[in-house]
Formats: sequence, C-alpha cells, structure tokens
Amino acid sequence: MSFNVVPFGSAQRPQSGPAQPAAAAVPPRGATFAEVVDLASRRAAELHSPEIPEHVWGEVEAASQLWHELRAQDREVRFDTHSVSGRVVASLCDLDGDVVRRLPLRETFGSDDPGPGGAAA
Repeated sequence: MSFNVVPFGSAQRPQSGPAQPAAAAVPPRGATFAEVVDLASRRAAELHSPEIPEHVWGEVEAASQLWHELRAQDREVRFDTHSVSGRVVASLCDLDGDVVRRLPLRETFGSDDPGPGGAAA
C-alpha cells in the first residue's frame, strides 16, 4: 500500500499514476450553491431610505440620557416574557441581575403616554 501525499503549499503532483483532472464545480444532484449577495445593489437600495425625522432623534437622545442615568445608579431595565402568561414584563434590576422592583409597561414608555388600549399595564 502506498500513499501519494503532496506537501501542503506545494504545486507538485504525486509522481505515480496518471494525472487526474480537477473535479468540476458542479454540486451533487439535489444540492445548490450558496446564495450570492450583490452588495453594490443592496448598498444602492439603502441610499434611497427615507430621512429619520428630527423628533425621533430627540427620542433617541432622551432614551440615551435615561440609560446613562440608570447606569450611574447601577440599574437597568430588563424586558422578559412571563413564564405562565407569555406576556412581556419589565423589571428594574441592579447590574447583578437582581430585581429591584417590577415596572408597569406603561411606566417604561412614559407615564403620560396612554399606549394601545389592549396592552398590559
């Protein structure tokens, strides 16, 4: 028994036996090639996205400020799903993950916002 091993990185062919043609780049029956993504066309599509309104940037800035205030107090707001009801619940937690208190969802999005009529409070 003999093995014809080509050293890694070498352009040499094994010395014994006839030359073998390279395998064609044809997928096996039923298989397909990976999806090819045309980045240029996707980037061009992104160039035509609408401008973000100024009031939205104000809300983003307010959320950022609140996050920094909570972090300064070693706190964060966490959103989870209730194990029984499957509804979203919010909690004010310390940075170790311990719950300081539960938060009504309306409070997490601003107490002056009535929110959707059927949402949990």
